[in-house]
Amino acid sequence: MTDASRVGLALAYNCAQVLYPEGLSGASVTGRQVVLRRGWLLPSDLFAAQNIRNNIDFVTVTMAPRKMPEWAEPLGRPWRVQQKVESTVGVVVADGTVEIVFSGTFTPAGVVAVWLDDMPHGGAPSAAYAVTAQDTPATVAAALAAALTDGVASGVTVRVPGRVLNGHAGGYGQSVRVTRRQAQLYRVSIWTADATARETLASVLDTALAEQSWISTLDGREAQLRFQSVDDVDTMQNEALYRRDYFYELVFDTLQVQWASEMLCGIGNLSGEGGAAMSFGELAPGGANQTVTAALDAMQAVVAAQAAATAYPGLGVDQFGTVVAAA
Repeated sequence: MTDASRVGLALAYNCAQVLYPEGLSGASVTGRQVVLRRGWLLPSDLFAAQNIRNNIDFVTVTMAPRKMPEWAEPLGRPWRVQQKVESTVGVVVADGTVEIVFSGTFTPAGVVAVWLDDMPHGGAPSAAYAVTAQDTPATVAAALAAALTDGVASGVTVRVPGRVLNGHAGGYGQSVRVTRRQAQLYRVSIWTADATARETLASVLDTALAEQSWISTLDGREAQLRFQSVDDVDTMQNEALYRRDYFYELVFDTLQVQWASEMLCGIGNLSGEGGAAMSFGELAPGGANQTVTAALDAMQAVVAAQAAATAYPGLGVDQFGTVVAAA
C-alpha cells in the first residue's frame, strides 16, 4: 500500500537519482552539493554552517494545496488476485501421522494444515502454519505439534498419541482492490544562492522528469506523473536566495491488500434425506495457532521493502525527511 506522503518520497528519490546518477557518494550533475528532502527547508538549512549560503543547493518535494480532479475507482471495488505463490511443501499421511516434506530444489513456501481425523465432523481440532524461507521440515513439524493438544513432533513427523492425524499443504495468494484513486499535486522546489546553479539544476530536473510518464512507488507499483506548471519565486533575492517551483500531478491508487491461503480446512452442512443435516469437514485453526494471515502479511512487508530497494537502490531517508544513503 502507499499514500500521498510515500508517493512524495518516491518523487524525492526519483529526483535524487536524476541529480546523482552515480549515487549519493558520487558527484552531482552540477558538481555542487545538492541536498534532497521530502519536506520544507529547516532553519538550519538557512543559518547553520552547512547551508544554502555556503554553496549548497537544496531540492525539496512537498504537497501543494490545490484542488485536483476526482478520479473514480473501479465500480464495485472488485478484488483481483495479483500474486500467487505455489506451495513447495508437501505432506505424507501414513498410519495416522503427518510427515512434512520439502522439495530439495525450491525455496520453502506454502501453508501446512493438520487436523484430527477421528472425531465427529465439525469439531476436529486443527492447526496451520505459514512456512518461511528459513524453515526446515523439523521446525514446521514442531510448530504444528505445539499448536495441537498433546501434539508430538518426532523430527519431521507430527503425531498425536492414540489419535488419527490428517494433513494438507497448499499455496497462498495476494488479493488487491482499489479503494481510492486520487490525484495529488506536488511541488518540486529548487533553492540556491547562485542563480546560475538554479538554471542548471532546473534544466536537468525538468528534462529528466519530462521523459517520465510513470514513476515507481515504494510498494512496487507505479504512479502517473503529469507536469502542471513552473514558477520562479524571486521574492527572496534580497537575501541572495533563488527558488524555482515545478508542479507535478501524480495519480496513484490507495489499495487494500489481503493475503489468504488456498482452502485447507473447512466445515459445512448438507441436507440429507428427510431433511436430516449432514456435516462435513474440519474446523479452521483457532486463535491458539499461528495466525497465518499475519504471517503472510509479514512476508508482504518484506516484499514491499525489497520492491523499494529495487526501484531506488542505495537510498533512504532520515528523521528530517532528507534523502540519505541507505544503511
